[in-house]
Amino acid sequence: MFIFFLILTLKYIDFNLTVYISYKMNLDKLAIKYRSDKYGSHYYTPIYQKYMESKKNKKINLFEIGVGGLEPKIGYSGLKTGGESLRMWRDFFKQGMIVGLDIVKKDLDLGKRVKIFHGSQSDPVILKKIINKYKKFDFIIDDGSHNYKDVKFSFEYIFHTLKNGGYYFIEDTQSSYIREFGGDGANLFNQKTVINYFKKMIDKINHNEIENPFYKPTYFDKNITEIHFYHNLIVIKKDENLEKSNILVRNRRLVGGKNLVLIRTFIKNVKYFYLHYIAQFKSLFRNIFN
Repeated sequence: MFIFFLILTLKYIDFNLTVYISYKMNLDKLAIKYRSDKYGSHYYTPIYQKYMESKKNKKINLFEIGVGGLEPKIGYSGLKTGGESLRMWRDFFKQGMIVGLDIVKKDLDLGKRVKIFHGSQSDPVILKKIINKYKKFDFIIDDGSHNYKDVKFSFEYIFHTLKNGGYYFIEDTQSSYIREFGGDGANLFNQKTVINYFKKMIDKINHNEIENPFYKPTYFDKNITEIHFYHNLIVIKKDENLEKSNILVRNRRLVGGKNLVLIRTFIKNVKYFYLHYIAQFKSLFRNIFN
């Protein structure tokens, strides 16, 4: 009988310990605990949980642009303010290395696994310093200026540092629609917004399906396999994009049949050439007058 009750007690303890650990590792709860705007002002943490859950007990590197710390009288300029989400990531990833970058100098002691750098997200010097030190990241989060030029620069400069299978997050994309933040709510086709910049990544995922033999795949074409658009949040997965087309061969539709193959191939190539350069001219024209 004693052994029976002992087993029940141990199972009860194990169950409650599992529940407690699960509670502690829940990003919603951690965001509330540390007053991060990633839950409440926004609802990013359930999305983050979805993509990060499988690695919460792993040794990971996470890089977040923007340390935060908004205060009524001083804005984001406080030396001792901010770090809410860095604390959240620190507690969620028990073995993770958490790296932050902020344009405002911060003096926060968040433990040995959290390192904060001072500098701009569009400064190649500080970005290179961080890359040289940490090499590769499992997750990168852009919660910085939300300005199109800064977001674009950071993405193009550091995306390659993501490990295969890693995720790049861009927060607060409502800046694309609000003039005060450099957006354009009047012209949704304005190409110089964060949203429209990343919409183009959809074509890159499908680069092997583009019927244009002049199309040259970029690094992003070859290394992005997923892009997800949420309310005010974009999620991009880095991995080798190797899937071939089941219709095209090297971005070309081959001529079928056996009759006049050489002539028909020549005509098709002339058509490809014509369509490609007409499209290039139209694109140049749009860029001049955009």
